[in-house]
Amino acid sequence: MNRTVLLVALAGLGGLCGLTSCVRAQHGRTNAMSAEAFEPLGEDRLSLHWKFATADRRTEVTPQEFAAPTVYADTLYTGSATGMFYALRSSTGAVRWKKRLGAIASAPISIGGTLYVGTGDDALLAIDAQTGDEKWRYQSRGPIVQSPNLAGDNIVFANEADQVVAVDANTGKFKWQYKTETPEEYTLRGHAGVAVDGDLIFTGFSNGTLVALRKDTGSVAWSTSLKAEADRFVDVDATPLVLGDKVYATSSSGGVFALDKLTGLVRWRVPFFDIAQPSATGNVGGITTDGKILYVSVADLGTYAIDLGGNIVWRVGAKGGGEPAAPVVWNELLVYTLAGDGLFIADRKTGETLEYFDPGDGISAQPTITADGRLFVMSNRGILYAFDLD
Repeated sequence: MNRTVLLVALAGLGGLCGLTSCVRAQHGRTNAMSAEAFEPLGEDRLSLHWKFATADRRTEVTPQEFAAPTVYADTLYTGSATGMFYALRSSTGAVRWKKRLGAIASAPISIGGTLYVGTGDDALLAIDAQTGDEKWRYQSRGPIVQSPNLAGDNIVFANEADQVVAVDANTGKFKWQYKTETPEEYTLRGHAGVAVDGDLIFTGFSNGTLVALRKDTGSVAWSTSLKAEADRFVDVDATPLVLGDKVYATSSSGGVFALDKLTGLVRWRVPFFDIAQPSATGNVGGITTDGKILYVSVADLGTYAIDLGGNIVWRVGAKGGGEPAAPVVWNELLVYTLAGDGLFIADRKTGETLEYFDPGDGISAQPTITADGRLFVMSNRGILYAFDLD
């Protein structure tokens, strides 16, 4: 086992220090991209191209940024927790326009020259991509922390009030709404977004249910509980993933599930498990796939690779690394972030860390990677970094 994998394994099993502190304690060379001294791990995969400060958060004790950028042609669009929204030239970071829209915790979507973005002020906005002018605004009843999605002629989104809402994409006119019961007890931070496949829309809720809604009416096609044996912290907070005839989803208490897309029947389940904490649960950052393997990141428990039959291929621990965002697949790489530890570039076949970047305060946001290998990610201090990814 090489040094990188060993350190990751120690972190996952609750060793004497977390991955970040282990690496920095043993090596003293300075990485110019980091605020602290440590030796870069493994291969040289990242080349810093430019960086841009979306806000001055240097005096804050534990800031967090969840906004992810969207890139269209040579323009990058991103919001921030401080409320400012930017259109930047993706090649240089130069500002094309900026506008105050409200706190943003997700990536906007770009459709036909219009940006659709949800805010922490409960609003879904339609913005002209060229000018930043507001086309329309729909006021919901809960913060929108996941990206909306296009479903036919409608924009559909979920909010933290456990509502799914569809509005006309051109006018913002209300079409339909679905609401489920919200638990009275505490729930985990975050909320699932919506996945659209054919005539169905899939999403999860804080009461532990996964629901399939009919695209045109919002009526329920099926509803399945993913709580397993738990009665608290049962949230389904990761956006479901549709692949073939199955929908894959997670719950903090139940683990990873494969369900029949048309009926909601559970085909298999993989519970989350840690040797040191056999009954452990964790907040799920997200689920993604390369078409053959599912990749799931779970707070404290680490990142899992699971085949489509429900078998764990590998797991890399992340004890003390903080909450993860949804991992991203690019070619042979898996890229994921941890709120406390930063950005990791890993071999998607083995989970081995190839390179690691920490701007000093961790990264809570999901990275964005373009087809030509440009990687953009926001640090918890509100600094947007642009890398070339080899």
